[in-house]
Amino acid sequence: MGIKSWEDYFLDLAKTCASRSNCIRAQVGAVIVGADKKIKATGYNGTPSHVESCYERGECYRIKHNIESGTRYETCRSIHAEQNAIIQAGQDRCMGSTMYIWGHNFICILCKRFIVQSGIREVYLKKDDEAPVIHVSVEDIRKELESVQ
Repeated sequence: MGIKSWEDYFLDLAKTCASRSNCIRAQVGAVIVGADKKIKATGYNGTPSHVESCYERGECYRIKHNIESGTRYETCRSIHAEQNAIIQAGQDRCMGSTMYIWGHNFICILCKRFIVQSGIREVYLKKDDEAPVIHVSVEDIRKELESVQ
């Protein structure tokens, strides 16, 4: 058995973070890692502190009303894993870092803005154990945001 790559190691940690999610619809975890390979922050998707979660309520409004993933964020009680990790780290700890995300294979428009503003330089995503790893540079995200009308 060989040594696990840094990419696999941090994606495994993001998967563990996802296990803390109190969201019924999706369990997503994120880890922010500095260039020195030191963890700056972790996050998972869930409701803000002291706000009743869909898990506690026993139902998800978005599932109940067939709201498509990636749309109508105002109907969700949760904060995204990426946002939680950035909030925990603060911009000074995010600058020049890498984010690893477990649980989905895309970054929503809201989180793209957070990522660019935070100073994170690249992102690796993995939807599940069978999915390929997707690499996204923040330069590509920035160009995409510039093309939004």
